[in-house]
Amino acid sequence: MPLSPLKVPSHVRSSRRPSGPGAGVYVSFLVAAALAGGLAWRFGFGMPARVNRALDLARHGKAAEALARFGALSAEHPLDPQVLDGLGISLDRLGRPKDAQDAYERARDQHLGPSACAAHVEEGRQAMADGSWDVAAVEYEHAVALDGQSAPALAGQAAVSMVQGKLSAALDLYKQALAVNPGLTEALEGQRKAREAVDRGSLYYMYDRNGEPLARQAVTAQGLGARSYPRAQLTGHIVGYLADPNKAGSAGLEKDLQSLFPGSEVELTVDARLQAAASHALGWHKGAIVALDPFTGEILCALSQPGFQPETVDKDWYKLRDNPNHPLFDRALQGLYEPGSIAKIMTAAAALETGVDMAKIFPMTPPTEIKLEGQIFRDWENHGKIRSLKEAMDVSSNIALYAVAKEMGPDVLYNYTNRFGFNKDMDLGFTLNNGKHFDIEAASPRAPMQADTQFALAQRSCGLGEDFRISPLQAARLAMVIANGGQLMKPRLVKSVHSLNGDLLYAMKPEVEEQVLKPSTAERVKQVMEDAVEGERGIGKKARVEGIVIAGKTGTARTKKKGQLDAWFICFAPADKPKIAVAVFCDQEGTGMHVAAPIAGAFLAEALQ
Repeated sequence: MPLSPLKVPSHVRSSRRPSGPGAGVYVSFLVAAALAGGLAWRFGFGMPARVNRALDLARHGKAAEALARFGALSAEHPLDPQVLDGLGISLDRLGRPKDAQDAYERARDQHLGPSACAAHVEEGRQAMADGSWDVAAVEYEHAVALDGQSAPALAGQAAVSMVQGKLSAALDLYKQALAVNPGLTEALEGQRKAREAVDRGSLYYMYDRNGEPLARQAVTAQGLGARSYPRAQLTGHIVGYLADPNKAGSAGLEKDLQSLFPGSEVELTVDARLQAAASHALGWHKGAIVALDPFTGEILCALSQPGFQPETVDKDWYKLRDNPNHPLFDRALQGLYEPGSIAKIMTAAAALETGVDMAKIFPMTPPTEIKLEGQIFRDWENHGKIRSLKEAMDVSSNIALYAVAKEMGPDVLYNYTNRFGFNKDMDLGFTLNNGKHFDIEAASPRAPMQADTQFALAQRSCGLGEDFRISPLQAARLAMVIANGGQLMKPRLVKSVHSLNGDLLYAMKPEVEEQVLKPSTAERVKQVMEDAVEGERGIGKKARVEGIVIAGKTGTARTKKKGQLDAWFICFAPADKPKIAVAVFCDQEGTGMHVAAPIAGAFLAEALQ
């Protein structure tokens, strides 16, 4: 509470008052001191402190509370330029740029000085980082009005002009900024981008990991125009589109990162060259290929087929909607399917990690079918004698893997399935340096929570059942764990984000989600997977590529359509020094060994050339 200028503070009162001739002088001194202190607190030194406290609130996510405080201050000091300026900042932070602009004009009318310019340059930077371009425009306009010789303010206003499609104005402002400070990096970089945009007639705002543009927006004499996508169908599902909400709506990164565009430059982890290689390998097959960097979790490729033209989704809507192959659906990141035998990687890994005694299981000659609680569990063919876990994986024997799971127990299998990333949210999102988070949609894999019967355990050990579902992205992660020595890395789709003025808003850092296996166990599973491709009995031999040793696993899964099978193949290569972990999925196209494996080989041959 402020001290009353009319009363002596209680803490200076005393029962021991001086007596005699000096008493009146002493009391008068105390009253004058109290009056001066109260006036100083309320109208002098105290007011800057109150302004600063209110500004701190505005800059720490409490703009509404800051606005209330500045409202009280403005009632006391309606013409104070600092109060009016703080009022404007609070209004801008609340997304009320027009009201903020009025407050700033009043502050300048009351002779707010150039010293306030730097604070508004920073406010503009923050607004650009948030994608609040109208707010940034007000902040930089105010900053330039306060100090027309501030190069950062001029460069910031230029960047806003670029986002608005006013390239001539942007170039003029960059020229002014460089006249003041010829070495200002953001002005030099911004000028270069503005000149390129003039030459191209568009602003690029999304790139692959090698700097190849994936999305751009036209710039016309009237401002910003239509968006287009240089890689069209190859990256359509990833980049996405903005379409009529009454038809297809919006999808992909265009939807998830909408507030960043076109005023930020987003670099993706994907490689357009690998997207093309995946398209070549899939040919006319319906399905998906996902490729990861096994040591960072970066998504290098995520191709879904069939594709579509993202620029004409509205025009083609009825044709796309009625297409039985569902071209708009992103099978790579959004699809969930029965995993089939690729899940045997988890069964084998869990058994090796927990020390299951394989001598109790192998050698064995499994029958083609067994009865479990009155239900028939089948193998896919007669495998003859199987001498080891490696041979069981080579021929992908269902009954042999069930025997391993039975020895291990359902709880262990459940635990390791979850450690591989099942029954958890698939998180592709990221957080900017300023704390703003962006979610990126991706399907979350799920596995049975329990196996209370032997038939259920047999199903789970071989990746079967309607409650066992995996995406191609998650399938690639299974291979990744083995490739990198047992670590489940968080998947990443966005590599970096920069504002148009050059500020780094986000930079991807690899993150371990779970240490799934000991490196020694991962090495043993790698040998099993390598033998499944390169070994004599390996049914993944159609994935072989001359000069490249591949570790992989086939999978074949049932679908809801009778007689139709989904084909899987997961792998990594080169097996001794992995550079890439891959999942191939073919939607109702046949078996893993005959369809998905050769596609994986074709992809790796081009990807690793």
